[in-house]
Amino acid sequence: MTDPAEIAGSGREEQVESVDVADSSVPVEPEEQIADEAAAADEAPEAPEPDPVAEAQRERDEYLDHLRRERAEFENFRKRATKERMDALDRGAEQVVSSLLHVLDTFGFALAAAREEDADNQLAKGVEMVYAELVSVLKQSGLEDIEGVGSHFDPMHHEAMMQVEAHPPVQEPTVVEVLRPGYRFKGRVLRPASVKVAK
Repeated sequence: MTDPAEIAGSGREEQVESVDVADSSVPVEPEEQIADEAAAADEAPEAPEPDPVAEAQRERDEYLDHLRRERAEFENFRKRATKERMDALDRGAEQVVSSLLHVLDTFGFALAAAREEDADNQLAKGVEMVYAELVSVLKQSGLEDIEGVGSHFDPMHHEAMMQVEAHPPVQEPTVVEVLRPGYRFKGRVLRPASVKVAK
């Protein structure tokens, strides 16, 4: 029979041998090989560190470009707002001036009647001064008379109320009498002149 100690001892030898076999299967690397691998790892290309100066310049350029765009956009907005405000003021002034055209007509008729009756009438002179002042203020605001007698007939500025034969004949229709004056305000026709036209 086998002694249990021998059996136990023989198992230990096998275990030792198996450990030795296991240890012998692990390759042992020399120190030089480890040093070469460490050097190769150091030389491997890493992501380059960003240049802080170049990064700062890139950010500066982006901010400057953004600032320029914002400034240009604001300048365009300012110009557009100014133009819209001026257009609104012109439209308001045009409405006021347009409503005063009837007053100008009435003043004109009153002056014509006063001159026929008495040229030295003080009331007529006072009305004439008020009329002249009103016309002056309106003209400073942009009111213009539409061309009258002697001008060529322009359907954009004149309204033909009557037509007569011209003596001597004319090549183009010509205004020979203004029945009601016409006006422009800052280049736009407020009311065409009512005229008699010769052909």
